[in-house]
Amino acid sequence: MLMEESIAWGLKTSPEVDSTLPMTEGMAHDKRAAERPISNASVFKRTDTYLDVCGQFEAQRGMLGFAVCLIPLWLIGICAYASVVSIIDIANRLTESDISVHEDGSSVFLVVAISLLCGLIWIFRKLVLPLARIDYFTTRRTLIRFNRVTRKVYVHNRPSAGGIVVHDWDDARATLDNPAAFSPEPVSEKDANLGHGRLILCWVDMEVAQMRGLIFVGRAAGTAARGRAWWEYIRRYMEEGAESVPQPFLRPWKGAWPHMSLLEVFYLYPERLLRGGPLWWVLLSCLAPLDLMRATLHWLAMLLCVEPTFPPEIESAGLIDGAGLTISSSSTSQSGVKSC
Repeated sequence: MLMEESIAWGLKTSPEVDSTLPMTEGMAHDKRAAERPISNASVFKRTDTYLDVCGQFEAQRGMLGFAVCLIPLWLIGICAYASVVSIIDIANRLTESDISVHEDGSSVFLVVAISLLCGLIWIFRKLVLPLARIDYFTTRRTLIRFNRVTRKVYVHNRPSAGGIVVHDWDDARATLDNPAAFSPEPVSEKDANLGHGRLILCWVDMEVAQMRGLIFVGRAAGTAARGRAWWEYIRRYMEEGAESVPQPFLRPWKGAWPHMSLLEVFYLYPERLLRGGPLWWVLLSCLAPLDLMRATLHWLAMLLCVEPTFPPEIESAGLIDGAGLTISSSSTSQSGVKSC
């Protein structure tokens, strides 16, 4: 099960949070978290109305589907081959010799092979295919849209991970993946810079002590300092306007392009090689063949999936119509869209 499905399952089955634990409000919406914001190679599109960014676990796409399909498809192939060979052998005996197919057990072998083939196909359809559809034959990615006019965050998940969800920007709590981010007390500079710079947005209803939403935004920035600069890019866009942030220097492309699959997997390699030291040089050299296979599986998953698109009411939310009025997403019917 992928991370998005795990989060959706957890929010559905046990959304309760322990209100006795120390919790912070996260990084403030009205204070700068960094002097120089970065787009973190995570921005698809930036307009005056909305900012489209990617999710954080796209590099793992294709691995689960390949793992769960490998052995079942191998067994199905063996049984199918054995059945075809047995059918050809029995047909040859019936037409070219007088030997009975029942004397050496050929007919029994054919029945067993076909029975195993039908059973494996049934198991594949009922058990394996639903897991494979998490990676294949679904939407290509998690698409997150920050609309500064409607003050909403629209999350386009795969259907298996909850579908389209709408959150209020003003209620979002932003934090990073280091333990110091959850501490209500001041921490040292060393503790504040732990972690991989993963930006996390959550929505917590403290009145009922329940978690309403949780998303990982953009790629892992690599360090906590870069994670805060990535948050500053989003915060400044939403609070100060599109002109307050620079155009994304490196923006990901939508579509099934092999070089984008390589970028998804290898995008942290340059920083690790430049700043990691000899240990990282050796480690990355050993991991490169495995990551190349991951990039290939990611590209295969992209080829077998479709690009996510928001429904018209979300696409037009915050835009100006012909009469000069702002279109609000709340004034249109949002079928299949969950608001939290």
